[in-house]
Amino acid sequence: MKKYWQIFSISWQNGFVYPVSVLFWRLRQFLLTFMSLTIWTVIFTGHQQAFGYTQKDMIAYVFLVGFLQSVILATVLTNLGSDIYTGQISNTLLKPINLFATLAAQDIADKLKNFGFIIVETVILFLIFKPSIVFPPLTTLLIFIFSALLGAVLLFSIMLLFGTLGFWTPDTWAPRFLFYMFIDFTAGKLYPLNIFPPLLQKILFLTPFPYLSYIQTQIFIGKYTLMETAQNIFILIAWIVTILFLFRFFWERGLKEYGALGR
Repeated sequence: MKKYWQIFSISWQNGFVYPVSVLFWRLRQFLLTFMSLTIWTVIFTGHQQAFGYTQKDMIAYVFLVGFLQSVILATVLTNLGSDIYTGQISNTLLKPINLFATLAAQDIADKLKNFGFIIVETVILFLIFKPSIVFPPLTTLLIFIFSALLGAVLLFSIMLLFGTLGFWTPDTWAPRFLFYMFIDFTAGKLYPLNIFPPLLQKILFLTPFPYLSYIQTQIFIGKYTLMETAQNIFILIAWIVTILFLFRFFWERGLKEYGALGR
């Protein structure tokens, strides 16, 4: 474990080598949440309710999901595909360390780095919009934290799967960009998914994206019964297992064709 702790430490330090880049990345995330909160504030101007939500409930929801996604969606695996295609991944494959444990250590360091900024951003947004957030009982809060950790593992699994594209194509940026755009509409960041018609909701829940942050917010605000909570967590775990299985299949197949281009 000592070597992975060193990898974590180095990754943590590397995260602050370019402070301006980090600052602008966090500014982008802050402005996205700020924009969503502002839009919903305007929508509720002169209205007591919209889409079955009061203004306080909607602001609290967007505030919470923005905080959650800032933590879960922060990842260093965005360059995995290009590292594979360019042969950069060979530097790790040839070392006496586990590639995936290394990526996990780097990802945790990145999330913790972002978490520090998120706290500051959250305080600023709280002072501006003053959301009415009621914390759930301790048991529900622990389940929420557990489901949020599972959401982070799900995102990690998805990014590993996306990374395997690097075995066959240099164009890994475009699919990743579309993926993040798709998340904004399907993970509940811009609006709660239950404002959609039932049929569309069923279609969305056939994908893993609502399990990245939407179900966690519903657990936090007490929208799910104990049975529904258990069912959603089971499905979340099933998605993690399924995506990791697909990743292993494409990873092993890709390694057979891997030529360490440019190395």
